[in-house]
Amino acid sequence: MRYDNESESGNIMKKFLKSICCATFISIILLTRIACAQADEFRMWQNDFEKQALSDGISQQTLNKFMPKMQLLPHLIETDLKKPEYLRNFWDYIQSRLTVEKVEKAKQYKHKYSTWLKRVAEKYHIPPEYLLALWSMETDLGSFVGKTPLISSLGTLAYHPRRRNFFTKELLAYFHILESEPYPPQYGSWDGGFGHFQFMPTTFVAYAVDADSNGTKSLTGSIPDSLASAANYLHKMGWHGDEPWGHEVKLPENFDWSLMGQDKSVSEWEMLGIKRKDNAQFSESEEKILATLRIPMGMDGPAFLTYPNFKLINRWNKLELYALTTGILSDMIANRRQMPMRPVDFRPLRTQEFLRLQQILADMGYYGGAIDGMLGPNMRKAIRMFQRDNKMITDGYPNGEVLTKLNIYNKELK
Repeated sequence: MRYDNESESGNIMKKFLKSICCATFISIILLTRIACAQADEFRMWQNDFEKQALSDGISQQTLNKFMPKMQLLPHLIETDLKKPEYLRNFWDYIQSRLTVEKVEKAKQYKHKYSTWLKRVAEKYHIPPEYLLALWSMETDLGSFVGKTPLISSLGTLAYHPRRRNFFTKELLAYFHILESEPYPPQYGSWDGGFGHFQFMPTTFVAYAVDADSNGTKSLTGSIPDSLASAANYLHKMGWHGDEPWGHEVKLPENFDWSLMGQDKSVSEWEMLGIKRKDNAQFSESEEKILATLRIPMGMDGPAFLTYPNFKLINRWNKLELYALTTGILSDMIANRRQMPMRPVDFRPLRTQEFLRLQQILADMGYYGGAIDGMLGPNMRKAIRMFQRDNKMITDGYPNGEVLTKLNIYNKELK
């Protein structure tokens, strides 16, 4: 009887393994067909792009030299489409970007490259601490400039429909660089930025400078070219000399949260009870500056008055948290402030929780936008309306009070 049971068990196991093998084989065939179809589409797109490049003034010789090197990198498409696990917030964002080590390293580089920083500051009127802060934010002062072949990263992202128009322009600009520069950049980040300041190709074409006068604009191998090019970009965008980027501020009791995001002169904000966080006085030269009140995390987070130079940093990178972090880092490099202190009891919001919040607010009629996990103006407005109707502080941020009221918090998360 034992023999029969073992035989039956063996047959079941064989059938199970056979079904697994069949399923695996079918999966391999399907994946292979998908990959082949994608490769065919990529080749067709390459043919269309070549025609576009020729009409844009790229020579056939340059195309023949570099197009065969372009490879489709599907993992970059996955990276571009991937949603973060946690919703971006100020404290998580600055955790790895504002450290004692990074500030000290920037101060050492300020001394190491003092000659070029001084020359650049005199010519373009950009204080050194801002260039050092941007350099640190982009590549940790050149520690990591990217290892992805630019011809393939730009080609892959230009091929994919999501941001095709944007990356097609960048790829065309990159071919112009390949054609005009004796030592063009070959490698960069996954999304096409390259060099110490991670310029995109169109930015390079518009603002790159041969500061060391060696006949090439090298943003990967030349520190002088890199610093001057970054300064040239900010200068031509309209940088306001020694004017600050802004200040962290304190809000008065019973603050009118409808003022968040508005522009007023610094003196007007003062009359509304807003003061600098460090208790210093606003300078006389700042009184007439038009400043924006930014409160990225609502009542439980920091508040800032930002000036016109902040908007230029924000043009460098459209993420508000990036510009705020760059401004704070520049102040720390210049010894104007201390490290921000993260609250001990801070608990980050997961993207899946925020998506649920979006859906609930949409079902309740407060929100009419896409369920995309993005805390944009429409979502902040929806949260404010919900807060108003529920007698809460209308800071437009998905704080604990809002999430608890809607039973959204994942209690399993610590």
